[in-house]
Amino acid sequence: MDRRQPYRTEEGIVVGRKVLPQGDLLLRFVTPGGSLEALAKKGSRPTGRSGRLSLFHHVRFQLYAKEEALPLLTQAELLGKLFGLEEPRRFLLAGFLSELAYRLASPEAAGRVWPVFVSGLRGIAKHENPLLPLVWAGWRVVKAGGLAPDLRGEGERLKEGRLGAEGVYLGPKGVEALWAILHLPGGEALGHLEEAPLERLFLALKAHAEKTLGPLQTAGLLRL
Repeated sequence: MDRRQPYRTEEGIVVGRKVLPQGDLLLRFVTPGGSLEALAKKGSRPTGRSGRLSLFHHVRFQLYAKEEALPLLTQAELLGKLFGLEEPRRFLLAGFLSELAYRLASPEAAGRVWPVFVSGLRGIAKHENPLLPLVWAGWRVVKAGGLAPDLRGEGERLKEGRLGAEGVYLGPKGVEALWAILHLPGGEALGHLEEAPLERLFLALKAHAEKTLGPLQTAGLLRL
């Protein structure tokens, strides 16, 4: 960043929120331009705007960045929030997708990750079975981040209904659904998930993500 212009405005979704001992608030965002962290000084106070920011809020915010220090959040405007994610299961599924998106939204990939991530959160909030949009969006985020399995080539492949040598058994319906998610447009792919083994597709997603990215904090919280 140009030091003569230390302020910048961003738009994104809050995917992490941690109160620090001094009362400051550490916030994580996924934005159309990438993942980032920012510090809100005394932001845990409920009277401040940043203190009212919660997970999955869509916000426009201003950052002040100086040299190599963590950017400071100076202003925040709530653009919208998703209703329905308060339900414990939906909240955990949204948290898993958010952590996945945060890890994969590099500046190079964020433009592809962002629309899938937003669509996935909306689906988790509204769909009768929130696991279906999570499976779709999770695998699509992995693909957008450049880590999709090569189902027919070298490396992690589908063999006898399994993803990887010791992977989760998906069966014919699961194999068909995974191929559709990775290769067909969104609306067409979702149709293949209606009768697919969603729990096995999620377990395969979790295993693949942790194999390629390392441990995910939210993965251990999910019990399907």
